[in-house]
Amino acid sequence: MSQTSFEVVYDLKDTTALHDSIPSTMDNQPFAVENLLKQNTPFPDYGTLEADYFLLDGSMPELPDGPEGISFWSSELSDKNGLFQKNPVLIILFSENHTSTGLTFHFVGEIPVQFQVRWYDLAGNMIALKSFQPDSCDYYARNLVENYGRLEVEFQKAKPYRYVKLWGIDYGVVVTWNENDIKTATLVEETDPTSNALKINKLTFQFIDRANEFNLANSEGLHKALQKKQHIEPYEIVNGERLFLGRYFLTAPSSDKSLAKMEATDYIGLLDDTDFKEGRVYNGEPAGNILADIFEGTGIPYEVAKDVAETPLYGWLKIQTRRKALREVLFASGAVAETARRDNVWIYKPSRLIQSDIPLSRKFSTTTKQDTYISEVSIKYSEYTEGAEEKELVKQSTYPAGLNEVKFSSPVSDLRISVGEIVEAKTNYIVFRLPEEAAVTIYGRQYSKQDITVTSAVQQLRAGENPKAKNFTGTLFNYLQAKIISQAILDYYQLSLLLNIRYLAAQERPGQWAAVENTLVGRGGYAAGLESIKTDLTGGYISTAQLRGYYKYVSEYYYTGTEIFTGEDVGIY
Repeated sequence: MSQTSFEVVYDLKDTTALHDSIPSTMDNQPFAVENLLKQNTPFPDYGTLEADYFLLDGSMPELPDGPEGISFWSSELSDKNGLFQKNPVLIILFSENHTSTGLTFHFVGEIPVQFQVRWYDLAGNMIALKSFQPDSCDYYARNLVENYGRLEVEFQKAKPYRYVKLWGIDYGVVVTWNENDIKTATLVEETDPTSNALKINKLTFQFIDRANEFNLANSEGLHKALQKKQHIEPYEIVNGERLFLGRYFLTAPSSDKSLAKMEATDYIGLLDDTDFKEGRVYNGEPAGNILADIFEGTGIPYEVAKDVAETPLYGWLKIQTRRKALREVLFASGAVAETARRDNVWIYKPSRLIQSDIPLSRKFSTTTKQDTYISEVSIKYSEYTEGAEEKELVKQSTYPAGLNEVKFSSPVSDLRISVGEIVEAKTNYIVFRLPEEAAVTIYGRQYSKQDITVTSAVQQLRAGENPKAKNFTGTLFNYLQAKIISQAILDYYQLSLLLNIRYLAAQERPGQWAAVENTLVGRGGYAAGLESIKTDLTGGYISTAQLRGYYKYVSEYYYTGTEIFTGEDVGIY
């Protein structure tokens, strides 16, 4: 029997501070570049002529004549008492307010004995001051400060005859909860192979909050530094092997007495937070180009399979959330987006290749049923034609001085205005500047649209079944692509056998196909695609999965068998 445990690594940092930081100092070596602190890249602990610093055993590299990649190395060496004639000071400016539970300093070599940090607001008022005595190279200087806009770090004492060397600063700390802290944890991973819906994977866990750090009633608690884009990395540990379960982002913290609860979603969930405004009317645009526009500026890493990226798309993307825009691209491309057990978004066209075996030795129970028979699939989409004549899109309306934005509910082109200066004119919106309040008329050409429905149907109804249609809507199709996708969806729904299994989880992921062993000896088994997996991460790593597929007996050429066994419910064999 496998030994399992669970841990969560939480990146409790200000998510924008590092990028927003502007480091400066008058106390750096000529070869050091303090702006490299923004990159947080380590540099070697070089052997130098600091007193009694290193052994002549080749374990430390010599400092080259022209060293590179060094961010901070104090210009002054401490004296025999560890003091400096002029204390090295590092100043960090920000353009926006930031909040963090403290600062994590990454030192190189021997650490300083004492330093002081001063926090200021954007107006230049000091709002906090604290001294620290570090005890490790990666030292967390805890001090919860809200809405600071400037930092001053003054190194006051070191060991005798030592430089202060620093390769990076994190604006917060990494927190780890393990089996000693976590009481419950559940991971829900889902996919829709048709991409009619773009599912979000969700992580929920409760842990013992012994110091009430995440109790929302604690005015000094760490919960004050929680931010939506801080990432959470869950790991399942099976027989000592640490298995990465994906990257998640906080949505809703809560607490009840000594228990704190965190709810988090994957990268797809982040796409709900911002609108995609840059959509336009496409005429054979490769899907990869549209995906690049959707992900631009989000900071979300993603990969696209070549066959998806090259799929030509047609139609219009209106202003909508980035998640909804992504759904339109995936649906029209016949692709899915996967984040399970990954640190990015992987976009690809699914296949029915068996990638996992789920034998009786891992199953607790199986139930099966037949889904509603689908004999016809229709996709409705619109074709757009640019208007030939200019029209008044918005008749005289009064707008205030400064920047104004007007959004359109249908696509437009060749925009102009009666008064003011156009800053940006796109298919879905216009931004213009007025020197003073004025009545403005917006002119342009409108696109007309024609709604079209494409249908794929089975050649012959299955014996004893009545015709049943399923209808879909997409915005990025032409006739050929709609026909391809409607036929693919129809084929998928011919796999009408639905399975619900409870089993010991391994590395199965939604979107994969699995061979599921039948409990009736000699009666074949099932081939099915995993659509949803819910895993109890603290209760033995047991999963409940929903699958769609077919019963295979003798030949895998039959997607559905003549014998379907329902209500199968067994223990582990």
